[in-house]
Amino acid sequence: MPLSKNQAARARQLANLKSTGALKHGARSEGAIRPRADELFAELLEEFPNGSVRVLRLQARRLSKLEGLGRFLEERGELRNRRLGELFPAAAMEESLTVAFLNTQAKLEAQQREAAGKPAAGLEALRAKGAQIARDREDREVPNGD
Repeated sequence: MPLSKNQAARARQLANLKSTGALKHGARSEGAIRPRADELFAELLEEFPNGSVRVLRLQARRLSKLEGLGRFLEERGELRNRRLGELFPAAAMEESLTVAFLNTQAKLEAQQREAAGKPAAGLEALRAKGAQIARDREDREVPNGD
């Protein structure tokens, strides 16, 4: 169907072509990820000046996605259906991104310490950090998701 020559009708036709899809958590939305990832990249570059630019960009994207997922899960809770114990897919996505982020972050920190000539913090420090994250996750209140 061709566009109308009437300006009002044409505006309505064009408005119908705009996407009205709901943005859920934004973890897959380039428009939601990129601006924050650029800010985080600049911060990571300052923190890890010897780090690989590719790795730091990847870390910034992961962190940007984690922020969006975190907001989504804080608003809705992690359970889609409490009775069945069914999790939102965003909860699993957050978990896998967190693991990848922390593994890479530990490597970056070790490289930074090596470059500065400081001894490595060791496995115990990483375990303590992981245990703290697990406690924080358990302490989150889960709103009624039925």
